[in-house]
Amino acid sequence: MDIVSINPREPANWIVGLAVLVVGVNGVIFRRHELDDSLIYARYIQNLISGNGLVYNVGEYVNGLTSPLFAWLSLAPAYLFSDARQGAMLISVLAAMGTLVIFYRILTLFVAERWIAALAALLAAGSSITYINLGMETSLFTFMVGTCLYLYFKDKFFPLGICIGLSILVRPESMFLVPAMALNTLIFKRQWPELKCYIIPAILVLTQLIFNGIYYDTLLPTSGVAKISQGTLGHWGFYDFFFDLFRAFLYGFGLPGQLQIFDSYFITVLLMLLASLSLLLVQARQYLVVSFVFLLLYTAFFTILNIPSQWWYYAIYYSIYTTYIAFGIYWLCDRINRVNQVFMKVVFVGVFSIMLLWQGAINLALLGNTVREDYKQFGEWIAQNTPAGASIALAEIGTVGWYSDRRIIDILGLVTRGNADLIAEGDYHSWLASHPPDYILASEPPRFFESAVTMLKTNRPQYLDEVAGFDFPGFKLYRYLPTEAE
Repeated sequence: MDIVSINPREPANWIVGLAVLVVGVNGVIFRRHELDDSLIYARYIQNLISGNGLVYNVGEYVNGLTSPLFAWLSLAPAYLFSDARQGAMLISVLAAMGTLVIFYRILTLFVAERWIAALAALLAAGSSITYINLGMETSLFTFMVGTCLYLYFKDKFFPLGICIGLSILVRPESMFLVPAMALNTLIFKRQWPELKCYIIPAILVLTQLIFNGIYYDTLLPTSGVAKISQGTLGHWGFYDFFFDLFRAFLYGFGLPGQLQIFDSYFITVLLMLLASLSLLLVQARQYLVVSFVFLLLYTAFFTILNIPSQWWYYAIYYSIYTTYIAFGIYWLCDRINRVNQVFMKVVFVGVFSIMLLWQGAINLALLGNTVREDYKQFGEWIAQNTPAGASIALAEIGTVGWYSDRRIIDILGLVTRGNADLIAEGDYHSWLASHPPDYILASEPPRFFESAVTMLKTNRPQYLDEVAGFDFPGFKLYRYLPTEAE
């Protein structure tokens, strides 16, 4: 397939190759990078390769996987490395590298100057958002969205249908590609796919739903339902996702201040201006329509449902944003073609090459840990100081769950059946009766979703016994002793 065709005589391919190499090297550097949510996936996968089933807690069949395809793809390298974290990381890094290539290939469909298309890959390779999400399904999602867009504009409808189905299994929001493409097809009177193109994607999604129903006794993942049900009641604020999107653009989709020069936002504003020039590029109009409508629906979904704003939800904006920047540069170069083109190439390649040295990955290494170190310490302490069969109740379960290797009771209900419904109804206490734990880990003072601890402290202090050896600022570990208290 021409997606992967490479002409070694084309300088732009070497630029893209350099960007891919940068991501690969940084991927090796960040192989120990661990997001709290990524370790939820890792524990599911680790349990499966250990013979315990695709579960979070052994013997508890609750579906907390909103990206089943990412989990399935991670199985082989996880088994090879005997470590689910490294298996997931490998898939994540490979997909990040693939994202650079596929969006470059999309750009070459609309611009003649391939070196300008290659600049988008360089920009992505230098951005911290490419690395802060490693270990998650994020880069697989951006790669699949890019592949779907490429196949659509190449009129390869049968493989497009397959990729749409697979994309939905990576992240359900991929379904917004369908109305975006349909609208563009209608407006520009493009060819419609044949009926057979819809069969395989339907089978893929239906097969996963059947598996969910048989294996977990529920069609949809508990974690996804929990976020939606809790979001609609405003547990995480209202419209935070939308407002945080503006902040993401301001910070250049990375660490605060990553793109600042002398405390200014010059580079951020420059990139926004270049991206806005893409609106003037007539030959890219269909791509702009499809991608913008997709992002509009995507944004509306997260904003209306008040789903918590997390960095991994914003990565797709940046992948598409870099293409807009490249289109803007192309339009600008085309308008000033009386200027020496060699000089223009040197200027633009030089600017973006410098940005490669000013990488988000390097900033991450210098400015902060790649692991939530306090949560890791909690988990290791619990592993060493509690009985092997003990259960721990807490809200942020990924890192503590991985390092403690204990049965986890998820207060928010992502991996514990029934708790999400209680929280969605504003009931923060009844989970204690449904799933009484041996220990409770909570912030000090407890957050609103940990108010069961506050209630116990106020009304039944004899039920809680603070563990004295757990000495970590801002957190308390309690033994829960309702039977002994009675």
